[in-house]
Amino acid sequence: MGEAFRFVDLGPQDPFQAFGRMPVLGTNVHEGKGPIMTTSVWGATHLNVGWFDDVDATLDLERCQELGVQVIRRPVYGGGTAFYEAGSAVMWSWLLPKEAHPDLDAELTRFQPVVTDALQRLGLEGVVFEGSSDLRFNGRKLGALTGQDVVLCNSVGGFINNRPPDLDTYLRVVRIPDDKFKDKAVKDMREYVVTAEEIRGKPLPYKEFRDALVAATEAAGFELYDEPLTEDENRGVQKIAGKIARDESVRRISSDRFRAQAPAGSKVGFGNEKGRKLCRAGVAVDGRGTIVAAMMAGDMHVGPPDVIDRTAAALVGADSADETDLRARIASVFEADDVHQADGMMGVTTDDLLKAVQKAVAEAR
Repeated sequence: MGEAFRFVDLGPQDPFQAFGRMPVLGTNVHEGKGPIMTTSVWGATHLNVGWFDDVDATLDLERCQELGVQVIRRPVYGGGTAFYEAGSAVMWSWLLPKEAHPDLDAELTRFQPVVTDALQRLGLEGVVFEGSSDLRFNGRKLGALTGQDVVLCNSVGGFINNRPPDLDTYLRVVRIPDDKFKDKAVKDMREYVVTAEEIRGKPLPYKEFRDALVAATEAAGFELYDEPLTEDENRGVQKIAGKIARDESVRRISSDRFRAQAPAGSKVGFGNEKGRKLCRAGVAVDGRGTIVAAMMAGDMHVGPPDVIDRTAAALVGADSADETDLRARIASVFEADDVHQADGMMGVTTDDLLKAVQKAVAEAR
């Protein structure tokens, strides 16, 4: 008998439900009630911003408001900003106790064959992993599988685009840094994203996806038992969803706010560094060249969730011209034993963050 997972079929969900449910279910895992597997599909059109993203660098929030496009920041989950129409992407997760499953790389390796099997069952045999994360078809992105520390537990989860969204709306509100896709085979977002419907030549209903993933999970030796959300769990979801909906959550990392709150008399600059992932830094430098405020952001999957904020805080007080000190300050946080990211070879490095900071300093000067 394999490891037993509670299976929760969440079905269609709006972004507030989606990200309100994860802390509730994560608490159950943390409290020793066992691992949980979920499947779901977006039930509402929206944009969701990664936990570390600078929202002003990725989206025109005023334009979003004009067009009535809902924006939400994913609590603790990294990655970039994404646009989803209702029904345009299906999702899944395996929530794991940290004590029994501490190694994110090992968990990604364990679940990759499950995802590959499910894709084959769906007629998506040509889809392959690039690194441990991206799911690609002829160089185009279908979805992703990521491993993350989500505080209460570890998570291995992903999504696939099952039908084409209305990218015209997305392209009216998105801001893409010039170098974000410099190493991508496809430059235009319309060509960069591929969907299961395009590959299969027919629609991919949510139920077909769910059943294929369940079958692949059970075929890999995992035992699943159905258990929907309880009334108490649903009440917890609604409470958390209300907090996620607040504007301060969306603007948690905001270059506009950083600029407005910079100490009087300082000069502000921002810089992007595209290594394996996009890193972004903002600095406020006083007349002596000292960093008096700092902001770090980017498209990345790294834990714990406060690590990038702590990295920014460590820069305050540094001589902006002292490369050795800047690197040491970043490394003191980012290379600590409590910091981890799955597939380090495809992740963010201290030097990536340093280069972003140096570019921000150069702009401030």
